Amino acid sequence: MDFPVPAHLKEYLILDESEQTEFEVSGSIKCTCGGHNFEVLSSNRRLFVKLHCHKCGNQFVLFDAGKHGWNGFVCKDDYINREEPLEKYQCSKCRNGIFNIKLNITSQGRQDFIDECAGSDDSFAEDEWVNAFEWIKIGLNCSGCQSKEADWLDAETM
Repeated sequence: MDFPVPAHLKEYLILDESEQTEFEVSGSIKCTCGGHNFEVLSSNRRLFVKLHCHKCGNQFVLFDAGKHGWNGFVCKDDYINREEPLEKYQCSKCRNGIFNIKLNITSQGRQDFIDECAGSDDSFAEDEWVNAFEWIKIGLNCSGCQSKEADWLDAETM
């Protein structure tokens, strides 16, 4: 069974041991170097989120509302101002800036994408359904004081 893990996150999202489905996945972010601790940089009211690995320095985009999810990927609603400066997030309790990242993605599923997009628009391939997710939740766990912000970002993407 395929899970709705967006193409840009396939090498970073480690699925939890809980049951995963075609409609929802949960997991944590792990850098390709094996690191689990990240600086979190964001702009556009957290609709553009970039991670910086504390172990190796690798940087990658976790979420870009202008390119990811249904509105960004399918509708091409790209209203993100990429010139807006990124702000480094700090823990509201201890002011630490290093976090473990939890991610939850929900989707309408493969068949819905095929019916809505791939079946009638040649610019979409059926296997791209994973990029057209409907909701994303990003949770941060502070590596300093262990406080959790389970809904640091809770955004509908449709």
